[in-house]
Amino acid sequence: QFMISKELSVIFPIFNEQETIKETLLEWRDTLDKLQINYEIILAEDGSTDNTKDILIDLLINNRDLFVSNIEDKKRGYANAIRSSVKIAKGKYILNVDSDGQCDPKDFINFWEKRDLLENGIIIGHRFNRKDSLQRLLMSRFFLILHRILFFSKVKDPSCPYVLSKNDFFVTINSYLNFMVEGFWWGFIAICLKKNIQIHQIKINHRLRLSGKTNVFYLNKIPSIALRNIFGLIKLKFLKVN
Repeated sequence: QFMISKELSVIFPIFNEQETIKETLLEWRDTLDKLQINYEIILAEDGSTDNTKDILIDLLINNRDLFVSNIEDKKRGYANAIRSSVKIAKGKYILNVDSDGQCDPKDFINFWEKRDLLENGIIIGHRFNRKDSLQRLLMSRFFLILHRILFFSKVKDPSCPYVLSKNDFFVTINSYLNFMVEGFWWGFIAICLKKNIQIHQIKINHRLRLSGKTNVFYLNKIPSIALRNIFGLIKLKFLKVN
């Protein structure tokens, strides 16, 4: 694990977001600058096939003190993009947020002001008015019911990608986070529940995508995605954690 030298590391898993990634990252940069936080933004690029990498390289050149490269030539998957970023994060706290621009950086101040809660817990966003497609909402609803049955959970939005935790906590559970291929945050919250970690929830604004579409939930992939994540959650249910 890298030496802690920042207040905050923000991890962005990125795949094929050429149309909006620059706007999203600069919006977050400007928001964090206003808060006067000593931070870094880790670009967990995951083998994009469009022009995303070129855009990120340009941003890295022009923001050397703020952006950190975690760029891969081959796709390694959402979970491994995050897990590898945790290993290089220098922040005392780690914020994970998706790179599609749907999570509003203006909400972050509510997380940051409550960071004392992270001594014994995590803070997760609650997208109470999600701007997603019907098929994605239906799948999330199914997995929410399954998640509550398996883990006796009362978490309102366990798949939300807006999560703040202490660095050392994330490091301790990083090895358990390879069970869920697409449903990474379902698995993350499951591990937190098994370890009796306090989960604090904050309502967040969820915005429409400015362009493009979700890269995972294509109709013909839904059956295989659902099965993989059902089996992943069942494995986590019976997994022994320290």
